Amino acid sequence: MSDEQSRVASVVTDLAKELTVIGPTRGDVIDWNAAEAVYGRPFPADYRAFVALIGHGSIEEMVGIRLPAATSEESYQNKVSPLAPHALADATIDNWAAPVQAGEYRLEDLLIWGETAAADTFAWIATDSDPDRWPVAVYSRFELAWSVYPGGMAEFLLRLLRDGFEEWPISDTSVRGVTRPRFLHDQDEEAAWESGTNPWE
Repeated sequence: MSDEQSRVASVVTDLAKELTVIGPTRGDVIDWNAAEAVYGRPFPADYRAFVALIGHGSIEEMVGIRLPAATSEESYQNKVSPLAPHALADATIDNWAAPVQAGEYRLEDLLIWGETAAADTFAWIATDSDPDRWPVAVYSRFELAWSVYPGGMAEFLLRLLRDGFEEWPISDTSVRGVTRPRFLHDQDEEAAWESGTNPWE
């Protein structure tokens, strides 16, 4: 195992330790070759490891993690996706918290992997040929601007759950300072609601 592979494994393991999975489902099986064919690019190693170990779902009913589409015919709804055409056409969304970044990054290069219940957006800036070097971009509905964070999605989530940012990066503070935040797989959440049970209570 290379140093980078060891680092990724360590970050994902630490993230998993921060979470309390409250349903029976653990992880998702993805045909990554098929997914990469749909998007025309590979996915970051930490994201693939997170999906395999934990899966798609939400943290404290606030932070949601998406899966990739498996076929080109599959809808991007609730899947990893580029920004929608209406968002690309909205000049107000092309707003970056650091002015130097305004000409450095393009909305067309963003690939959304998650969101919050407060309508914040998590994306990769998917320009580097090595997906493990994609930084994370976060659109805060409170600030109405994108902020960029080095490191992958697992590192970003770990810092978020450990309150490791000088400036809180998302609009809602409900997960801030939560001890052992809960993770619920979408499959288990859907089953609970269908049975008339609120899985978060």
